[in-house]
Amino acid sequence: MADEPAGQMQRADMARLPDAALRGVLPFDMVGRYRIVADALDAARPYLASRLRVLDVGGLARTRRGEWILPARLFLPGDDVIVLDQEPCDRAGYVRGNGCALAFPDASFDVVISCDALEHVPAADRPSFWCEMIRVARHGIVLTAPFATPEVIAAEEVLIAYIRAELGVEQIQLREHRDNGRPDLVETLAFLEMAGMRVRAFPSGHVHAWLAMMIAKHYLYSRSDDDELHERLDAYYTRFLSAHERREPAYRQVVVAGRASDAWWDASCAALEGSIAPETAQAPAWPDLATWLMPLLGFDSGGERPLTLAGATAAQLREIARLRAEVEQRAAQVADLERRAAWLEQQARDARNALAAVERGRVMRLLRWLHR
Repeated sequence: MADEPAGQMQRADMARLPDAALRGVLPFDMVGRYRIVADALDAARPYLASRLRVLDVGGLARTRRGEWILPARLFLPGDDVIVLDQEPCDRAGYVRGNGCALAFPDASFDVVISCDALEHVPAADRPSFWCEMIRVARHGIVLTAPFATPEVIAAEEVLIAYIRAELGVEQIQLREHRDNGRPDLVETLAFLEMAGMRVRAFPSGHVHAWLAMMIAKHYLYSRSDDDELHERLDAYYTRFLSAHERREPAYRQVVVAGRASDAWWDASCAALEGSIAPETAQAPAWPDLATWLMPLLGFDSGGERPLTLAGATAAQLREIARLRAEVEQRAAQVADLERRAAWLEQQARDARNALAAVERGRVMRLLRWLHR
């Protein structure tokens, strides 16, 4: 594979994606996180089974068109996949439940996966969340989540403020990240090691690409309800830009946790490690785009955390008020000049009328007679 042309690798990778991903029905970031989990499980199959029993905790999703979907069943079509989440849904393969108290016997599944659900679990409940996944997993866990790095925090805060300014609403999911406390990667890995697991983490979702795409998507949300247009944007990223997204700084990390004696863990880690762009590789121009967006939206990219848009918006409103006052002052001056001009014009008319009256008077007629 190392000598295979990049174009051929990209075409082969695209062929493994669900049709819904290529058509943009699945959001670009959902494709990224489920694709890397599928890669990890594909590498594990020779050491586990060709058909795996998989539990996806927190994996219920809804498309932009309002349809409930189970992405894990799309990305793992040859496996026996059960999806667990808290919303009511009647899709086949779905179970309603709580990830912190799984209603399954020990070792019920070969592998447990979870894609961007950990950050929605309150910090105090995360040990129970992990322990339950460990309990029902016969071999191990593959989990993705955004963890608390300076880049992730800054990117999410920029997006929260942009959505509030552009759409006038709070982004509920991102607000939960903040309210729950974003997970700490070092603490998470240490917890899993203490639980007897072998663990490694890999980057997924280049944070600058994630921020730029999210701003682009919400920019469209504020201006168009055309579902096809939104899906085309997701499809464009998935087909032409997603090959560059497994690199640092990453929006999310993929945690692979396995039992001490499992060979699948080594195979999965080797496969993911080989898919990560090296630090020396030329990165796309996403950082420049993100840097351009920050001052445009009123943020100080040099600070440890971004400013809120409230300050920038207040400054703009003050400037607008100043300009409006200046315009009103000038309008008042113009109105005064117009009143003065009207008064002078009336004075001129009165003078002309007076002169005409004098010319028509008896004295002027007598003077003209005497002059003749």
